[in-house]
Amino acid sequence: MHKNVSARPRSKGNTVWALIMSWLSSLLLTLLAFFLVLLTTICSPAFMKQQVARSGFSETAYTYLYDNFVSYGASSGFSADVMTSAISRDQITADMDSAVTRLYDGDTALDSRDSIQTATYDALLANLNARGVDVTSDVESAVAIVADACRLDYANYVAIPLASQLYTIIEKFDRIVPISVAAMALVCASIFLMLRLAASPRFAVRCLTFAFTASAVLCSIGATALVPAMHLNNLNLNPASVKQLIITYVQNLFGRFGLFALVYGALAVILLALTFTAGSRTKRRQNT
Repeated sequence: MHKNVSARPRSKGNTVWALIMSWLSSLLLTLLAFFLVLLTTICSPAFMKQQVARSGFSETAYTYLYDNFVSYGASSGFSADVMTSAISRDQITADMDSAVTRLYDGDTALDSRDSIQTATYDALLANLNARGVDVTSDVESAVAIVADACRLDYANYVAIPLASQLYTIIEKFDRIVPISVAAMALVCASIFLMLRLAASPRFAVRCLTFAFTASAVLCSIGATALVPAMHLNNLNLNPASVKQLIITYVQNLFGRFGLFALVYGALAVILLALTFTAGSRTKRRQNT
């Protein structure tokens, strides 16, 4: 008889209090996941570099720049190979990685890409000399104009969009998010302890199972439902490389909630299994 009584909640008041704390725990666990998502995405330069690679930014930007450079060459008498000799997909990827690093270091100025102008200018002059063209000062000036047009295109398209605004957000999140993660983790731990003290161990485990299950559901909604509701494909953004980068970034940012949904779901299953195991043991002891 003593065993049956101890397996129940200590009082009706404690039961209500435990249920309230389990609801609160589910919300706090979701907030903890939210801040951890921010910490591992917006606050992480590695995450942005991954999105540059996943979005196909380099391929899209290269295609656009290639077409532009070829059109400049067609109007000035240079072949496509000569005009595009200064750019490559790998170079675009490396320059974007460098741009992300500079952004997170606080350098939001647009890189002038003078190296592109120099390389293009030298390639064009070398081609003229190889063809035996008399390179006068007027010709050199015209070549410089073409090379500078290539530089401007490259600088504008191989860059982080809205860098200064992004850094303002990153800077604020870098200060707030780590503190918020620590605070949410501490509050969750405190509530779990209060939940344990407010009810019997078995009832406390049931409440925690509910909390983790509810948090897993909320995180699943964040991972699957929010991005389609934004209709990102309808954004009118140019060039296409920037639009695809933004879409990929947002999709994978919210996709991180799926990871926490799996973690919380796994913890809920483990707690549920422990509850059934403990219940089975209790029944076997009673039967014996």
